[in-house]
This record gives sequence, structure tokens and C-alpha cells, in this order.
Amino acid sequence: MMTTTTDLPTGTYSDVREYLDELGRRDLLVRVDRKTNKDTEIMPLVRWQFRGLEQRQRKGWLFTDVTDSRGRDFDGSVAVSILGASPTVYAAAMGLDSPDGIAGKWAQAQNSPIEPREIDADDAPVKEVKILGDEVVSSGGIDAFPVTITNPGSDASAYFSAPIWITKDPETGVHNAGTYRAMVKAADRIGVSIISGQDGRVHWEKAQAMGVPLEAVLILSPPPALSLCSVNKLDISEYNAAGAINGAALELVKAETVDLLIPANAEIAIEGKFRTDVLEREGPFGEFGGYVGAQDYQLIFEVSAITHRESPVLQAFISEMPPSESSCMRKLGFEGFHFAELAPKVPSLKKVTYFEMGGSAQSMAITLHEPGPGEAWEALRAAASARNMPMNKWVIAIDDDIDAEDLDSLMWALSWRVQPHRDMQIQRGRMTDLDPSGAPVDDPFDERTYPDGLGGSQILIDATRAWAYPPVSLPSQALMENAQKIWEELKLPELTPHMPWHGYQLGYLPDSWSDAAEAAVRGEYLKTGEEFLTHRTKSSYFETGVVVAPDEDKS
Repeated sequence: MMTTTTDLPTGTYSDVREYLDELGRRDLLVRVDRKTNKDTEIMPLVRWQFRGLEQRQRKGWLFTDVTDSRGRDFDGSVAVSILGASPTVYAAAMGLDSPDGIAGKWAQAQNSPIEPREIDADDAPVKEVKILGDEVVSSGGIDAFPVTITNPGSDASAYFSAPIWITKDPETGVHNAGTYRAMVKAADRIGVSIISGQDGRVHWEKAQAMGVPLEAVLILSPPPALSLCSVNKLDISEYNAAGAINGAALELVKAETVDLLIPANAEIAIEGKFRTDVLEREGPFGEFGGYVGAQDYQLIFEVSAITHRESPVLQAFISEMPPSESSCMRKLGFEGFHFAELAPKVPSLKKVTYFEMGGSAQSMAITLHEPGPGEAWEALRAAASARNMPMNKWVIAIDDDIDAEDLDSLMWALSWRVQPHRDMQIQRGRMTDLDPSGAPVDDPFDERTYPDGLGGSQILIDATRAWAYPPVSLPSQALMENAQKIWEELKLPELTPHMPWHGYQLGYLPDSWSDAAEAAVRGEYLKTGEEFLTHRTKSSYFETGVVVAPDEDKS
């Protein structure tokens, strides 16, 4: 049941404005007060922090004096990169002091959801300004907002890059919040790309089968918890998960012209319906994998009403070439939901890692602690089939002495713990939407999205140790720690240790090896050399593999 009382706490952040204030207090916000062009300057400026700074230096941005290439000034501001600039910023959006608690917060969201509560329209900030009927077009409609051009030079139009689409399952009535790219086409018309398998597309297909349009509301700049949930792939209502993340029920209000409940504290709500009888050209648009998404026939959304706050804050995600805000958001969100899904199935699971350069969607690693026989393959298959989405082209199982976040460490495992004929499997059946490797860009739609009628492929790799290994060839931990103290005494540059940074055992260490190593540290290695005089064989060993002591050879 939905709570209807109005005296409950609002949680960590009641709206995006409170969150921006908190980013400022944490010194995680760049405020730009100079006049800035939304079509040519905002996104290139923010892009530089993802192409020229270390992750820890990245922040959210707020542009307060916005213009465009037509010379218009806007009553409002543009916020970019305020959720996924870095794990530190993402943690702030969750109300956390550090990224260490992110996985736990996602587990809480899925295990202890909080249902939303409905409030009166008079109490809803998103209803401060109402634009209805013919006013939608005469006011300028959606084009009256400072919608950014995300990739000036390649994108076909301004796009709402942080859209939260609210739809309702036509059969069950369950609300969904999903993020799907939205192209500005007219004051009252938006082109929308929703790929197969996403909940919004499922709702559209059900409405199409019924012969009716699909009601929807495009929400912009809601409380941050809902934006985090909208880009994730959850098994529960995004409204309920957002309440758990924020620590209080999300406040909802009835829309003006469609039968939907929407976030009452959002900055902007654009109401209308998706046509289910016709499609229209949309794109191109720079996509999350780092390539421009093809122009194609996509969905049409027709606007029936707009409501918004006075001087609204328009939020934009910076996506496209990873690493980006969207790849950071997907990474941390997907890792959280995927761990929760796999943990009951994989007893040895320690961690799930998505890789930002794969758009935090095409490649992942699952870290296991001493998996039993066959457990790595069970984990790989469970991970590969976790969602009905074009995700997880590369799925790799690794031991927990490998740092999945460090590609050198990962490549070490792939190089030395894998025999391709034994430890790799390729299977088909994946959708290849937005993946330019699936088929040429100008191929027919069905070929680009499901090549050869068999689909794209994914590769599962067991990079765990198949048996006991000899020790890691690095100095012992005690000696490395002693060397680090000397390093610091010498005032050398600050170290950032990468796994592995010291030697350790992996199951195979005969006493004779250990004894020799200890003797060497004591400086007694010549004794070992003397002992080895008694361990000789004829050179025929190279051909036969048989040890034959020189004095035993009677031939």
C-alpha cells in the first residue's frame, strides 16, 4: 500500500537543490557563473575533466548563466556530472561519506525497499509552473529549456541526456523509471530510443499489442536517488529502491494529463504519450560505448503538458566515450545489483567488477575465493545470463588475489592462469544494439541488432587457478613493507601499491624451496649451491624427462 501521510521525513536529500548544496560543502562542485553556451561550450568543458584529470580530481558542475547559439538566455541553470563524476561524488549522491559503503547501500535498497507516498499537488514543487494545452507550443515547449548538445559536432540535435522516463505496465499497473536517450524535435515532440529488453520498451510493446498509445512522463532532475535507480537494472520498483537509498519514502504526485504518479520534487515534468502506430527517424547520437549511435526509426513521444519549478535546474549526464559520468554510474550500480543477484548462487563470490572502458556493460569480472570444482563455470554462466539485455560480452572469473580494478593484474591472470582451449567458451544469442562490431552501420535493423539470425556472441573465461601454483615471484610482504619505510625516509614520490605488491603462496611450496629461500635471505645461498652438487642428471633429461645420475649411466 502507498503511504499518504504528509508528515514523514524527506530523507537525505529532498531534491536536487539540497544535493547541489551538499556537493558545494564537500568541495565537489565547480560553479560556473560566466555566460556559457549550452550548444557549444558546456559539454566540451565538462568533457575535459574526463579526458584530462585523474578520477579523484573530477567534480560536479553547475552553470548558472546559460545561453545558446541563437543568443537566447534561460531562466534556470544546467547541472552536469553531479552523480557520476567519480566514486566519491556517487557516494555523496547516496548520502555516504566514502565509496566504501556503495555496495552495502545497493544491497539495502534491494533487500529493504521503502514504498513511496503520494502528496497533494499544492505541496509539490514540480507543479509551481503549469503549461497546458495550446500553451505547450506557444511557450516554446521543451525547446524553452536549456537542453544541451552532448557531442557538438556529431549529434543531430540537443538531447535530454539525463531523462527519467516514467511509464506504467499496461497489464500490471506497476510504475517504472528508466533512462533512455531523448532527442528534441519540436516544442511538443521528442524522439526516443529504447532498446529491446528494457522495461520501457516492454511497456510500449504491450501497449502496441493493445492498440493504444503508451502514457509517459519525462522527469528531469529528481532527487538523486531516483536518478541512480533509473540507470540501474533492478528487479524491484525504482521508486521503492530510491526510497531505501534516500532513507525516506519518495514523494509522488499525480500528473496533469496522464494517469501516472511522478516525483513531486523533480525540477521538470514533461507529460504525454508514445505513439504505438508509427515510428520516426532519430539520431545520430554519441553513445556510451564511445561511438556514435546510428540514425534509425525510433519511438515518437508527443507532449501534452509541462510542469516545472521556478528557475529550474536542468540536469544532464555526460556519457559517450568512457570513462564518463554514465560509465561510472553504471559501473557502481551494476556491481551492486549483480552482486546481490549472484551471491545466493555463488558461495565463493567476493566481488563483481564492471569495466568503464566497456561502457560498464560489455565486460565484467567476478572475483571468487577458492572456488570448488566446477564452481567458476557455474558462476560464469549465472553472470552471463543475469539480465535480458545486450550486456556482458566478456565475462571473466578470477581468484581473489587478482585486483579486477587493475588491468595489469587482470592481464596477469589471463596470461598465466588460462589455457584458451580449456578455459574459454563462446556462446551466441546476444542482442547487439549500439554495438558497432555486430554488423556494418548501414545494414538492416534486424542484422545490426541480431546478426545472422543467431545473435551476437559472448565469451566466458575461467581465469582462476586450476590447481596449486608456485608462489608469486615478488619479495616477501615483510621485506616490501620494510622497503616502503625506507622509501618514505628518502622522501620519494608517494606510492600507490598495485596487486600483487608482495610475494605469497598459492598452494605449492615444497619444504626444500622454502628452506633455500630462507637461507638466501640469511646470505647462506652458497650452501644451497653446495647441496645441489648432489642433484645432477645426464643431459639426456631434456629428451626423456628421466633423471639419470651420471655415475649410474652404464651405457
